[in-house]
Amino acid sequence: MTAVSFIGYGDIATRTSTALILSSYTKMRGLCRYPELKDNPAHVELIAGDAANAADIERVVTAETEVIIMTLTPNRQSDDSYHNGYVVPARILQNHLQTNGWQPRIIFVSSTGVYGQRDGSWIDESTPAEPSDGAGKSLLQAEQIIASASPHTTILRCSGIYGPERTRLAELLISGEGVITPAWTNRIHADDVAGFIAYLVQNPERSQPIFLVSDDEPLLQEDAYGRLAKRLGIDLRTIARSEEIGRRGSKRVSNRLLHASGYQLTHPTYEPR
Repeated sequence: MTAVSFIGYGDIATRTSTALILSSYTKMRGLCRYPELKDNPAHVELIAGDAANAADIERVVTAETEVIIMTLTPNRQSDDSYHNGYVVPARILQNHLQTNGWQPRIIFVSSTGVYGQRDGSWIDESTPAEPSDGAGKSLLQAEQIIASASPHTTILRCSGIYGPERTRLAELLISGEGVITPAWTNRIHADDVAGFIAYLVQNPERSQPIFLVSDDEPLLQEDAYGRLAKRLGIDLRTIARSEEIGRRGSKRVSNRLLHASGYQLTHPTYEPR
């Protein structure tokens, strides 16, 4: 039995713990702000707390913890939401582990937002991470801190996560606020983010320092919008257009290393439902 601690217990962590309960990973605890708002699963001990609070990190990460899974989110109550949501927890965990001399495995969920490409070029794990905005810079800083916290660290740079209850894009189309640009976009279903995390926990020999986590089909933004618009019954011709690439840039993500690990995608292409 392996002891797993989740720092940040939201949608991805919930899906991951469900995948792990089907195996022998039954000793799990998760840190989140409001456990009372969650359907508390019997197989996870939920701890009320904040990832930016050292005392709370100490409660969820103990000497018995063998795997730490970090699925953080920006702290929307802060003016510097990405710094306080990612960098601060990373530093607290680094200090906690180094103070105690612990070296657990760490899986840290990051984003392809650490890449600043705007020309539609292909990227992979060998591509230098050169973020173009503050959020990407904070994510990269947090990655670097986590990588120094333990020699057994895997960074998952995920493309745009979609799935049930992730409705931002649909809301943009329905409200008419969406704008189609010439950008290349990339996506990954929440089930596959969680599935890949669980796969790496169960198959540590397959781990690498960095994985790009994305599906098999980069799409031009118009194609991605078109698939969702069709499901929503929206005429894509009514959506505004611009030749200006947005803040997320334009790039195509290679998932070659993910496939080489042996993981099989459940959702290899973007099919909104």
